[in-house]
Amino acid sequence: MAVEILLPRLGWDMTEGIFGEWLKHDGDAIKPGDLLYTVEGDKATQEVESMDAGVLRIRPDGPQMGDTIPVGTLLAYIAQPDETVTFASSQVEAALPAAVPVAVETQAAPENRKPEVVHRTAISPRARRVAAELGVEWRELTGSGRTGRIVER
Repeated sequence: MAVEILLPRLGWDMTEGIFGEWLKHDGDAIKPGDLLYTVEGDKATQEVESMDAGVLRIRPDGPQMGDTIPVGTLLAYIAQPDETVTFASSQVEAALPAAVPVAVETQAAPENRKPEVVHRTAISPRARRVAAELGVEWRELTGSGRTGRIVER
């Protein structure tokens, strides 16, 4: 069964990427770890490697160098040597649903409002475990670590 090669999400807020170039050609034998193509995200250009072995089958109407394409777009397949792959027109579309605009109500910020300061005591997991073993309420302690963190010494 052929494995889909999709444009990956390189960052949490990435929705599209700029296709670089194919590093392998259609019909090339691929093994895990082979570099397939490059893609440019918001911050860096990354080479994408194969996770499977087989024969690379690139979409005939696939992206060209410099094309901006959505995350999840089908780029190619890695098929078995005796397997034939057909690219249906429905597969050409991006795998992600289109963004739906949402109405957002805005409210004017109240004047003279001070931001609430929440003080959280930071504690290392090891210090939390030792405090529990000794029956000490660690929320009442003052830490001696960096920025007041409670650490075991």
